[in-house]
Amino acid sequence: MKKKKLFGVILIVIGIVICLGVGVNFVKKQKQEDTLKFIKENVSPINTECADYEVNIGKNVGGATIIAELWQDGVCTQSSPVILNTQTSHLHISLLMDGFGTNEGIQGLNVQIDTNERVSSMLTYFDLPSQVRGYSFTAYDNKEVIKVNAGEEHILAAMAFDLGDGVRSMDCTSLLEEQERVTSASCLLIVRATFA
Repeated sequence: MKKKKLFGVILIVIGIVICLGVGVNFVKKQKQEDTLKFIKENVSPINTECADYEVNIGKNVGGATIIAELWQDGVCTQSSPVILNTQTSHLHISLLMDGFGTNEGIQGLNVQIDTNERVSSMLTYFDLPSQVRGYSFTAYDNKEVIKVNAGEEHILAAMAFDLGDGVRSMDCTSLLEEQERVTSASCLLIVRATFA
């Protein structure tokens, strides 16, 4: 009888040790993933759209290059790049519309990209067509985690401008998967990240 109880206790202890081992391994694997986590900003000025990301890279990804691209009827104008390194913990993207709410309408777009390092930021101004009537903005859902790998690209934010024909609905994933939507757009700004 004592041998059966001792054997039962040993089995229970072995089961607990196995469960703990599996749990620790799962946590280690979670921590080894490179990710961006979208954080919805609660308050933005009326003429500004923002996208903030918690950056967690350095396990398998050595860095990233962030570029703003304005696509107009197949022609792309690019900004200067912002470089993310393994020390980067925060990325902030601001899209400030020049002339929003005035009689002249939206005339241009200031794109500012900042990281927690003061040396890694960019401010670019893009002229927009005079017939801009409105816009549509997209990023990710609040607290959505995006897994990233070396060699991948991700669109972090996009703003499509209505030139009088309306704006087709969009999201960052479909814009990346359906590149012709980007290259054939009448007027579309994207913020693209390329991971190395």
